[in-house]
Amino acid sequence: MNTSMNWLKEYVSGLSVSGKDFGDRMTLVGNKVETMEDLGENLEKIVTGKILSVKKHEDSDHLLICQVDIGKETLQIVTGAPNVEEGQVVPVVLDGGKVKVDHEGKRPEGGVSIHNGKLRGVESFGMMCSIEELGGDRNFFPEAPERGIYIFPEGTPVGEDAPALLGFRDILHEYEITSNRVDCFSVVGLAREAAAAFGQAFHFPEIKKVGNEEKLFDYLTVELKDSELCSRYTARLIKNVRFAPSPSWMQIRLRTAGIRPINNFVDITNYVMLELGQPMHAFDYEDISGQKIRIERAEDKEKFVTLDGVEHELDSSILCIKDGE
Repeated sequence: MNTSMNWLKEYVSGLSVSGKDFGDRMTLVGNKVETMEDLGENLEKIVTGKILSVKKHEDSDHLLICQVDIGKETLQIVTGAPNVEEGQVVPVVLDGGKVKVDHEGKRPEGGVSIHNGKLRGVESFGMMCSIEELGGDRNFFPEAPERGIYIFPEGTPVGEDAPALLGFRDILHEYEITSNRVDCFSVVGLAREAAAAFGQAFHFPEIKKVGNEEKLFDYLTVELKDSELCSRYTARLIKNVRFAPSPSWMQIRLRTAGIRPINNFVDITNYVMLELGQPMHAFDYEDISGQKIRIERAEDKEKFVTLDGVEHELDSSILCIKDGE
Protein backbone atom coordinates (compact mmCIF):
# COMPACT_ATOMS: atom_id res chain seq x y z
CA MET A 1 0.00 0.00 0.00
CA ASN A 2 1.49 3.32 -1.12
CA THR A 3 0.28 6.62 0.32
CA SER A 4 0.98 10.25 -0.43
CA MET A 5 1.61 12.54 2.54
CA ASN A 6 -0.20 15.34 0.70
CA TRP A 7 -3.28 13.13 0.39
CA LEU A 8 -3.16 12.08 4.05
CA LYS A 9 -2.99 15.72 5.12
CA GLU A 10 -6.45 16.22 3.61
CA TYR A 11 -7.87 14.16 6.47
CA VAL A 12 -5.43 14.92 9.33
CA SER A 13 -5.30 18.42 10.80
CA GLY A 14 -1.89 19.90 11.54
CA LEU A 15 0.18 17.01 10.18
CA SER A 16 3.51 18.77 9.70
CA VAL A 17 6.47 16.42 10.07
CA SER A 18 9.33 15.22 7.89
CA GLY A 19 8.88 12.11 5.80
CA LYS A 20 11.38 10.22 7.94
CA ASP A 21 9.75 11.21 11.25
CA PHE A 22 6.36 10.28 9.86
CA GLY A 23 7.58 6.84 8.76
CA ASP A 24 9.32 6.18 12.09
CA ARG A 25 6.25 7.06 14.14
CA MET A 26 3.86 5.07 11.95
CA THR A 27 6.13 2.03 12.21
CA LEU A 28 6.31 2.44 15.99
CA VAL A 29 2.52 2.30 16.35
CA GLY A 30 2.23 -0.84 14.23
CA ASN A 31 1.98 0.36 10.62
CA LYS A 32 5.34 -0.76 9.29
CA VAL A 33 6.78 1.54 6.64
CA GLU A 34 8.90 -0.41 4.15
CA THR A 35 10.19 2.41 1.97
CA MET A 36 10.03 6.19 1.65
CA GLU A 37 10.45 8.23 -1.54
CA ASP A 38 10.72 12.00 -1.81
CA LEU A 39 9.34 12.76 -5.27
CA GLY A 40 10.78 16.27 -5.19
CA GLU A 41 14.34 15.25 -4.40
CA ASN A 42 16.85 16.65 -6.93
CA LEU A 43 14.23 18.81 -8.61
CA GLU A 44 15.48 22.35 -8.00
CA LYS A 45 14.86 25.74 -9.60
CA ILE A 46 12.34 24.46 -12.16
CA VAL A 47 9.55 26.82 -13.21
CA THR A 48 6.90 27.04 -15.89
CA GLY A 49 7.79 29.15 -18.92
CA LYS A 50 5.92 30.24 -22.02
CA ILE A 51 7.67 29.96 -25.39
CA LEU A 52 7.37 33.35 -27.08
CA SER A 53 9.27 32.56 -30.27
CA VAL A 54 11.15 29.74 -32.01
CA LYS A 55 13.78 30.11 -34.74
CA LYS A 56 16.36 27.81 -36.30
CA HIS A 57 19.96 27.83 -35.18
CA GLU A 58 22.06 29.11 -38.10
CA ASP A 59 24.91 26.68 -37.39
CA SER A 60 22.84 23.51 -36.79
CA ASP A 61 20.28 21.47 -38.67
CA HIS A 62 18.43 20.36 -35.52
CA LEU A 63 18.92 23.02 -32.82
CA LEU A 64 16.29 25.71 -32.16
CA ILE A 65 16.61 29.04 -30.38
CA CYS A 66 13.64 29.86 -28.15
CA GLN A 67 12.68 32.98 -26.23
CA VAL A 68 10.92 31.82 -23.06
CA ASP A 69 8.93 33.98 -20.61
CA ILE A 70 9.37 32.71 -17.03
CA GLY A 71 7.36 35.50 -15.40
CA LYS A 72 10.12 37.75 -14.08
CA GLU A 73 12.20 37.77 -17.25
CA THR A 74 12.56 36.29 -20.71
CA LEU A 75 15.32 33.73 -21.25
CA GLN A 76 17.00 32.55 -24.43
CA ILE A 77 17.18 28.75 -24.47
CA VAL A 78 18.70 26.57 -27.17
CA THR A 79 17.10 23.12 -27.54
CA GLY A 80 17.20 20.11 -29.80
CA ALA A 81 13.67 19.03 -28.87
CA PRO A 82 11.51 18.41 -31.97
CA ASN A 83 8.16 19.40 -30.45
CA VAL A 84 8.58 23.00 -29.25
CA GLU A 85 6.19 25.60 -30.63
CA GLU A 86 5.34 29.21 -29.94
CA GLY A 87 2.73 29.62 -27.19
CA GLN A 88 3.48 26.40 -25.31
CA VAL A 89 4.02 26.39 -21.52
CA VAL A 90 6.90 24.09 -20.58
CA PRO A 91 9.08 23.21 -17.56
CA VAL A 92 12.27 25.31 -17.48
CA VAL A 93 15.31 24.47 -15.37
CA LEU A 94 17.14 27.64 -14.38
CA ASP A 95 20.89 28.12 -13.99
CA GLY A 96 22.07 26.07 -10.99
CA GLY A 97 18.93 23.95 -10.95
CA LYS A 98 18.66 20.17 -10.96
CA VAL A 99 16.74 17.38 -12.67
CA LYS A 100 16.67 13.69 -11.77
CA VAL A 101 17.58 12.01 -15.05
CA ASP A 102 20.34 12.73 -17.57
CA HIS A 103 20.08 12.56 -21.37
CA GLU A 104 21.06 8.87 -21.29
CA GLY A 105 18.19 7.97 -18.96
CA LYS A 106 20.43 7.43 -15.93
CA ARG A 107 19.68 8.70 -12.41
CA PRO A 108 22.99 9.80 -10.87
CA GLU A 109 23.10 10.22 -7.11
CA GLY A 110 22.55 13.88 -6.30
CA GLY A 111 20.74 14.55 -9.56
CA VAL A 112 21.91 16.37 -12.70
CA SER A 113 22.98 20.02 -12.39
CA ILE A 114 22.04 22.45 -15.16
CA HIS A 115 24.07 25.57 -15.96
CA ASN A 116 24.05 28.33 -18.52
CA GLY A 117 26.27 27.73 -21.50
CA LYS A 118 26.69 27.94 -25.26
CA LEU A 119 25.45 25.57 -27.94
CA ARG A 120 27.17 26.04 -31.31
CA GLY A 121 28.17 29.54 -30.30
CA VAL A 122 24.72 30.67 -29.10
CA GLU A 123 24.15 31.39 -25.40
CA SER A 124 21.53 29.29 -23.64
CA PHE A 125 20.19 30.27 -20.22
CA GLY A 126 18.77 27.12 -18.64
CA MET A 127 17.02 24.14 -20.18
CA MET A 128 13.52 23.04 -21.10
CA CYS A 129 12.97 19.46 -19.97
CA SER A 130 10.98 16.30 -20.62
CA ILE A 131 8.78 14.41 -18.19
CA GLU A 132 11.48 11.72 -17.94
CA GLU A 133 14.07 14.25 -16.78
CA LEU A 134 11.68 15.22 -13.98
CA GLY A 135 11.43 11.61 -12.85
CA GLY A 136 8.12 10.72 -14.52
CA ASP A 137 7.32 8.53 -17.50
CA ARG A 138 4.68 8.21 -20.21
CA ASN A 139 2.99 5.30 -18.44
CA PHE A 140 1.72 7.71 -15.78
CA PHE A 141 1.77 10.83 -17.98
CA PRO A 142 0.19 9.51 -21.20
CA GLU A 143 -0.22 13.05 -22.51
CA ALA A 144 3.57 13.51 -22.55
CA PRO A 145 5.21 13.32 -26.01
CA GLU A 146 7.16 10.21 -26.92
CA ARG A 147 10.14 12.41 -27.65
CA GLY A 148 10.64 15.98 -26.53
CA ILE A 149 9.69 18.58 -23.97
CA TYR A 150 6.69 18.15 -21.66
CA ILE A 151 3.85 20.55 -22.54
CA PHE A 152 1.56 21.85 -19.79
CA PRO A 153 -2.17 22.37 -20.47
CA GLU A 154 -3.20 25.62 -22.10
CA GLY A 155 -3.69 28.37 -19.53
CA THR A 156 -1.01 27.14 -17.10
CA PRO A 157 0.50 30.25 -15.43
CA VAL A 158 4.18 31.06 -15.95
CA GLY A 159 6.77 31.36 -13.20
CA GLU A 160 5.16 28.62 -11.09
CA ASP A 161 6.97 25.69 -9.46
CA ALA A 162 6.68 23.15 -12.29
CA PRO A 163 7.31 20.00 -10.18
CA ALA A 164 4.54 21.05 -7.78
CA LEU A 165 2.04 21.37 -10.64
CA LEU A 166 2.91 17.81 -11.66
CA GLY A 167 2.56 16.41 -8.13
CA PHE A 168 6.27 15.92 -7.48
CA ARG A 169 6.38 17.97 -4.25
CA ASP A 170 5.23 15.01 -2.22
CA ILE A 171 6.56 12.13 -0.12
CA LEU A 172 5.41 8.56 -0.59
CA HIS A 173 5.47 5.79 2.01
CA GLU A 174 5.02 2.12 1.24
CA TYR A 175 3.52 0.03 4.05
CA GLU A 176 3.54 -3.63 4.95
CA ILE A 177 -0.11 -4.14 5.94
CA THR A 178 -0.89 -7.27 7.92
CA SER A 179 -3.94 -9.38 7.07
CA ASN A 180 -5.79 -8.38 10.26
CA ARG A 181 -5.71 -4.67 9.33
CA VAL A 182 -7.66 -4.54 6.11
CA ASP A 183 -8.95 -1.12 7.18
CA CYS A 184 -5.44 0.18 6.44
CA PHE A 185 -5.68 -0.81 2.77
CA SER A 186 -7.06 2.69 2.18
CA VAL A 187 -5.94 6.28 2.49
CA VAL A 188 -8.68 7.00 5.01
CA GLY A 189 -7.61 4.03 7.14
CA LEU A 190 -3.98 5.14 7.23
CA ALA A 191 -5.02 8.75 7.83
CA ARG A 192 -7.00 7.60 10.89
CA GLU A 193 -3.87 5.81 12.14
CA ALA A 194 -1.74 8.89 11.49
CA ALA A 195 -4.17 11.12 13.37
CA ALA A 196 -3.97 8.83 16.39
CA ALA A 197 -0.17 8.48 16.16
CA PHE A 198 0.42 12.25 16.08
CA GLY A 199 -2.45 13.33 18.33
CA GLN A 200 -4.25 15.28 15.60
CA ALA A 201 -7.88 15.51 14.54
CA PHE A 202 -9.13 13.13 11.84
CA HIS A 203 -11.64 14.36 9.25
CA PHE A 204 -13.61 11.82 7.23
CA PRO A 205 -14.16 12.86 3.59
CA GLU A 206 -17.34 14.82 3.09
CA ILE A 207 -19.91 12.75 1.17
CA LYS A 208 -22.89 14.45 -0.43
CA LYS A 209 -25.92 12.43 -1.47
CA VAL A 210 -27.04 13.04 -5.06
CA GLY A 211 -29.73 11.55 -7.27
CA ASN A 212 -33.37 11.81 -8.21
CA GLU A 213 -36.60 9.90 -7.60
CA GLU A 214 -36.01 7.25 -10.28
CA LYS A 215 -35.49 3.66 -9.13
CA LEU A 216 -32.44 1.64 -10.15
CA PHE A 217 -34.47 -1.54 -10.50
CA ASP A 218 -36.55 0.04 -13.25
CA TYR A 219 -33.35 -0.16 -15.30
CA LEU A 220 -31.24 -2.94 -13.81
CA THR A 221 -31.51 -6.08 -11.69
CA VAL A 222 -28.77 -7.16 -9.29
CA GLU A 223 -28.69 -10.81 -8.26
CA LEU A 224 -26.35 -11.81 -5.42
CA LYS A 225 -26.07 -15.60 -5.69
CA ASP A 226 -23.11 -16.24 -3.39
CA SER A 227 -23.29 -14.44 -0.06
CA GLU A 228 -20.37 -16.50 1.29
CA LEU A 229 -17.81 -14.88 -1.02
CA CYS A 230 -19.67 -11.57 -1.39
CA SER A 231 -21.87 -10.45 1.49
CA ARG A 232 -23.13 -7.29 -0.22
CA TYR A 233 -23.12 -5.79 -3.71
CA THR A 234 -24.48 -2.35 -4.53
CA ALA A 235 -25.07 -0.54 -7.81
CA ARG A 236 -26.04 2.92 -9.00
CA LEU A 237 -26.98 4.19 -12.44
CA ILE A 238 -25.49 7.45 -13.69
CA LYS A 239 -27.15 9.04 -16.72
CA ASN A 240 -26.18 11.79 -19.17
CA VAL A 241 -22.45 11.24 -18.72
CA ARG A 242 -19.58 12.89 -20.56
CA PHE A 243 -16.18 11.24 -20.77
CA ALA A 244 -13.25 13.61 -20.29
CA PRO A 245 -9.83 13.76 -18.61
CA SER A 246 -9.95 13.90 -14.83
CA PRO A 247 -8.95 17.10 -13.03
CA SER A 248 -5.21 17.40 -12.42
CA TRP A 249 -5.48 16.96 -8.63
CA MET A 250 -7.15 13.56 -9.10
CA GLN A 251 -4.61 12.46 -11.70
CA ILE A 252 -1.78 13.42 -9.35
CA ARG A 253 -3.20 11.36 -6.48
CA LEU A 254 -3.71 8.32 -8.67
CA ARG A 255 -0.13 8.55 -9.92
CA THR A 256 1.23 8.65 -6.37
CA ALA A 257 -0.59 5.37 -5.72
CA GLY A 258 0.86 3.78 -8.86
CA ILE A 259 -2.29 3.99 -11.00
CA ARG A 260 -2.30 5.49 -14.49
CA PRO A 261 -5.04 8.07 -15.16
CA ILE A 262 -7.40 6.98 -17.97
CA ASN A 263 -10.55 9.13 -18.00
CA ASN A 264 -12.94 10.63 -15.48
CA PHE A 265 -15.08 7.52 -14.97
CA VAL A 266 -12.26 5.02 -14.63
CA ASP A 267 -10.32 7.45 -12.46
CA ILE A 268 -13.27 8.15 -10.13
CA THR A 269 -13.76 4.45 -9.40
CA ASN A 270 -10.03 3.97 -8.76
CA TYR A 271 -9.91 7.08 -6.59
CA VAL A 272 -12.75 5.95 -4.34
CA MET A 273 -11.24 2.45 -4.15
CA LEU A 274 -7.96 3.91 -2.90
CA GLU A 275 -9.58 6.47 -0.62
CA LEU A 276 -12.09 4.18 1.12
CA GLY A 277 -10.73 0.70 0.37
CA GLN A 278 -13.93 -0.19 -1.49
CA PRO A 279 -13.42 -1.90 -4.89
CA MET A 280 -15.50 -0.32 -7.62
CA HIS A 281 -16.07 -0.67 -11.33
CA ALA A 282 -18.04 1.25 -13.93
CA PHE A 283 -19.94 -0.63 -16.65
CA ASP A 284 -21.50 0.73 -19.83
CA TYR A 285 -25.24 0.22 -19.33
CA GLU A 286 -25.81 -0.51 -23.03
CA ASP A 287 -23.33 -3.41 -22.86
CA ILE A 288 -24.98 -5.18 -19.90
CA SER A 289 -26.92 -8.04 -21.51
CA GLY A 290 -30.42 -8.41 -20.16
CA GLN A 291 -29.94 -5.34 -17.95
CA LYS A 292 -28.85 -7.75 -15.21
CA ILE A 293 -25.76 -8.05 -12.95
CA ARG A 294 -25.16 -11.45 -11.34
CA ILE A 295 -22.60 -12.19 -8.64
CA GLU A 296 -21.95 -15.93 -8.60
CA ARG A 297 -19.22 -18.55 -8.81
CA ALA A 298 -17.86 -19.66 -12.14
CA GLU A 299 -18.63 -23.07 -13.49
CA ASP A 300 -15.75 -25.58 -13.72
CA LYS A 301 -13.76 -25.03 -16.94
CA GLU A 302 -15.72 -21.88 -17.76
CA LYS A 303 -13.76 -19.67 -20.16
CA PHE A 304 -13.10 -16.01 -19.47
CA VAL A 305 -11.20 -13.54 -21.66
CA THR A 306 -9.58 -10.60 -19.84
CA LEU A 307 -9.01 -7.13 -21.32
CA ASP A 308 -5.51 -8.08 -22.44
CA GLY A 309 -7.03 -10.72 -24.74
CA VAL A 310 -5.85 -13.70 -22.68
CA GLU A 311 -8.31 -16.59 -22.21
CA HIS A 312 -8.48 -18.09 -18.72
CA GLU A 313 -10.09 -21.30 -17.56
CA LEU A 314 -12.01 -20.83 -14.31
CA ASP A 315 -13.33 -23.20 -11.67
CA SER A 316 -16.08 -23.13 -9.05
CA SER A 317 -13.87 -21.50 -6.40
CA ILE A 318 -13.74 -18.23 -8.34
CA LEU A 319 -16.32 -15.51 -7.86
CA CYS A 320 -17.47 -13.65 -10.98
CA ILE A 321 -19.48 -10.58 -11.82
CA LYS A 322 -21.62 -11.43 -14.85
CA ASP A 323 -24.40 -9.91 -16.90
CA GLY A 324 -27.53 -11.65 -18.16
CA GLU A 325 -25.54 -13.85 -20.54
